[in-house]
Amino acid sequence: MAGTTVLKVLGRKFDGFERAFTAQLGAIAEPAAFELAEIGDLQRIVLDEDGATSGDYDVLLLITDWLPSLIESGKLVPLDFGDTPPEGWPSAWVPSLRALQTGPDGRNYGVAYHDGPMLLIYRKDLYESEAEQAGFRERFGYPLAPATTWAEFRDQALWFDRPAEGLRGTVQAGFPDEHNNVYDFLTHLWSRGGELIVGGKSGLDSPAAREAIAFLHDLWHVSKVVDPAAARWDSVESGVRFAAGEAAMMVNWCGFAALSAEKYSPTHGLVGCAPTPSGLAGAVTINAYWVLAVPAGAEDPRRSADLIRRLTTHEMDVRTALAGGSATRRDSWAAPEVQAVAPYYAVLEAAHGSARSLPADPRWPRIGAILNEMMRAVVVDAAGEQALGRAHEELTALLG
Repeated sequence: MAGTTVLKVLGRKFDGFERAFTAQLGAIAEPAAFELAEIGDLQRIVLDEDGATSGDYDVLLLITDWLPSLIESGKLVPLDFGDTPPEGWPSAWVPSLRALQTGPDGRNYGVAYHDGPMLLIYRKDLYESEAEQAGFRERFGYPLAPATTWAEFRDQALWFDRPAEGLRGTVQAGFPDEHNNVYDFLTHLWSRGGELIVGGKSGLDSPAAREAIAFLHDLWHVSKVVDPAAARWDSVESGVRFAAGEAAMMVNWCGFAALSAEKYSPTHGLVGCAPTPSGLAGAVTINAYWVLAVPAGAEDPRRSADLIRRLTTHEMDVRTALAGGSATRRDSWAAPEVQAVAPYYAVLEAAHGSARSLPADPRWPRIGAILNEMMRAVVVDAAGEQALGRAHEELTALLG
């Protein structure tokens, strides 16, 4: 391969990705290197600057939220695998892990590399403790079990919240990065029967939206079951804190349950997973995932596509899981070595059945910015319904 240009992969900074890419790129013949950036920097480089068109990168690891805008603006090229598509394509991936990278032209712009969805992740040792069960029943009048409703979630967060003992009722990712803070709001909105956009207009002026904001405001500022420091934590940090034993439960990306798989983890063997709690409209989980895509500036799109094909085989997907990422293939979910890593793989396919995704709207970066500021105000300023009202006005103006 002397003289062959080294392909460069750009993605999000996350220990699981770093370990996975190190193992994967070291195991293939194609010369390739990777660079990882914080999610805000990655968004700026790819969406706001010329990272997708400059020729500096050959493969991008992207959250599906950004794809409609990137596809519409011509910053990604459709994948062309020729006669050698990824191993098992397309049936090795569930439909909900193929849909979001399909463009309006019906062409495919990426292959899933790291999976959500969001689940309820909880401490089995706490929930199975006879003393905890007895005390909870005495106080709340019903058995202690992983929450199936948001009312139960709040009760349990109140019960387990013991800051003097280093244990909080739950953990949130409050950092305003248009990621978990926005997803938390949408999870509550949708499970309560609300919609972000109704008939082309803002759906934020609704009882469901007000209930969603009131619930989140309560967790942070009334019941105070969240560490105030979590206002500065992103999804990764919140997952790390849970794995360190600092909270009884959380709704977060299923992959963070794998952080407890390490034998040195304080929560090793103590973590369980369940569907997200339900509102009046039932249980809803956010479906967002990371895909490998070819930027428009790639020097040789065919080489880029071939690298993606090599990185998404069953063998490489298992490596992703063992490195601390989340496998995306059905055959990987069923592999014993993968199921041994984390408790969520057995429920992933079922969880995708109740998954919803962000609107496939090229305006999403601007919509997300509105919701991001709304949630910043809820978390930091305790603005609650006032923040919701401002967001409704701004979304109304944007949608026209």
